[in-house]
Amino acid sequence: MKKTWDGLLLVCFCLGAFSFEYGDDEKEPIFLTATVGGWVLLSCDIDFPDSMPIPFKLYWNKDQRTIFTYHKGVITSNEPYVGRLNLVELPHRRYDIVTVNLTSIRESDDGWFQCKVTFPNRTPSKRNKNGTWFHLSVNGGNLLEVPPINQTVIEGEEARLTCLPKDSEMKVIWYKDGIPIKDFPDMGHRSWTESDGTLVIRPTSMEDYGEYECEVIHGTGDRQAARAFLDIQYKAKVIFAPPEIHLPYGRQAIIDCHVKANPPLNNLNWEKDGFLYDPYNIPGVFYKKNGSLLISKVDDSHNGQYTCTPFNKLGTQGPSPPMQVIVQKPPVFLSRPNNMYIKKLGEPINIPCTAKDGQNGHKPTVIWYKKDGTSLPMGRSEIKNGNLSIYNLQEEDRGLYVCSVTNKASTITAETELLVETIPSSAPHNLTGISTAHSVYLRWSAGRQRVNVNYSIWYKPVENKEWKTYDVPPSSYLDATIENLDPGREYEFMVLCRDEFREGLFSKAIRLWTKKSDGEEIPSSPDNSFLPPVGFPRNVTVTPAYKGFQVSWLPPEYGLEHLKFYVVRCTQGVEEYPLLSYETRNNSHIITDLPEGSQYGIQIIAVSHDDQQAISEKVAINIPEYRKVQAISTGIIAGLALLVIVFSVIYYLKSRWWKQKRKEQMLEKNGKIIVR
Repeated sequence: MKKTWDGLLLVCFCLGAFSFEYGDDEKEPIFLTATVGGWVLLSCDIDFPDSMPIPFKLYWNKDQRTIFTYHKGVITSNEPYVGRLNLVELPHRRYDIVTVNLTSIRESDDGWFQCKVTFPNRTPSKRNKNGTWFHLSVNGGNLLEVPPINQTVIEGEEARLTCLPKDSEMKVIWYKDGIPIKDFPDMGHRSWTESDGTLVIRPTSMEDYGEYECEVIHGTGDRQAARAFLDIQYKAKVIFAPPEIHLPYGRQAIIDCHVKANPPLNNLNWEKDGFLYDPYNIPGVFYKKNGSLLISKVDDSHNGQYTCTPFNKLGTQGPSPPMQVIVQKPPVFLSRPNNMYIKKLGEPINIPCTAKDGQNGHKPTVIWYKKDGTSLPMGRSEIKNGNLSIYNLQEEDRGLYVCSVTNKASTITAETELLVETIPSSAPHNLTGISTAHSVYLRWSAGRQRVNVNYSIWYKPVENKEWKTYDVPPSSYLDATIENLDPGREYEFMVLCRDEFREGLFSKAIRLWTKKSDGEEIPSSPDNSFLPPVGFPRNVTVTPAYKGFQVSWLPPEYGLEHLKFYVVRCTQGVEEYPLLSYETRNNSHIITDLPEGSQYGIQIIAVSHDDQQAISEKVAINIPEYRKVQAISTGIIAGLALLVIVFSVIYYLKSRWWKQKRKEQMLEKNGKIIVR
């Protein structure tokens, strides 16, 4: 049975270093193996007097020379172990074990290491059991003699990553994050490889942060590689500050300070009009975790010139350029479309939609689009002074149209439904409602419909994505009451009409607030969706880019001389919720900060100088939940690794037991007596 336990200890040794006492005053040496460029953990047991932790001093020796000391949180290393021998904080740390990590192992590290522990505040200062011997066998490759080591430098200083091959005739190639250094244009004039293989970067930049790998290549084709991490530290700096920021009056808004810092940010100061701006002393203004300012309700007092100054342990590179915050009121409709228009095939239609800026009378941007994402009729539609005109109406022109009015602060929209009489339609219209604290009574008008139709109400809280349904009884027909609603909450309602073939159309959605518990009504507010795009740009493509997605397109085939700008519109989810929009004069744009785990639709609008618009086809992209997938994959790999270890131990112990059993049986056959 003793041999069985010896086998178990051998398996444990494969998983990590261990030690056990075999005498009163000594510990058995621990034998470890590593490769050149690799790493190894060295754990030193501490025998505290009476098992009570007291101040101690830790020494690591090699070849009778002290290479590392630790006392009262202060670490001292000697060459050639500076930067390669570091204290390790284990997840489940024991007070009686101190572990160090030896990295970037070299062939010269082969040999005996000894840890010793003394107690400066105790007499005697030494105990017999405090000391452990380790023997490290370095299995080096035939090419690399000195691998690179992890380094931390201040931005602007020189960084030198050593990679010394055994033969100066060997070729050394350097990589950063898996990409050859020569493929980084910004590093071409700041980095070079010396004759001994050392990579020199001077001056360093914060973009140089990352993992570097040197690969040594022999003339025969043999290769050996080693890695090291370069940490670039720098003072906190502002990387972007827009000269103007427009905030919507009466709504929530954020003033961002875009910073980078290594070590991490530990403070951020704001100034407004040259004076310290402390949100803790200003009602309605709060700090976000990243230091940005969150304004709960914007008013005219928030106009002004803002600057932000970030700090970390190294200090700051100074304040941001001034950011002029302009509080702007949302646009106001002067005329808006009716809820519904009914026209005959071939007739023209003119739908009004004019607006002015809510603050200074400027003319905001007016854009028309179809809610289902299809284009406005090409060659048969035009927009003048915000009004939409469509000539020679066709069957495909029916549907919901949206007039979107925007300024630099916010957007308002108005919807209308166009019915072409030659098209049998079962879409209800003129949907209205009356609310109480816990219910909403709805009424609607029937459109052109077939026989044997059924109505259902689709409703949800505005902030939710999932719809609930209520089947309207045949006795009610054109009205229904939705109950069990929350008081003081805004809901969205639609009516669906289906025929015997389960085909039908939705009505235009409306939003209603339920009354508060005390009966007080909540005033309705205009739709706050963002600007959606329309247009006829061609060949819209979406490709992954650094920190986002690059949207590219070809210009329209004609009318370039009348092109005013493009609008890039992004919608989210199957509900096509307008998420964001951008104006640009280029044929590409990078969209950043799209949340993972959702589907998005991208469209491009071409807007002419007379406000005529054309919308591209919609391109759909799906961003998986990379973090969730990574976490699941890590868990699966960890579980499989654990199963492999368990089965390996069981198989080894079982094999040892069978060998011992067969040996005992053979001894019994030979007439020998087994003593246990």
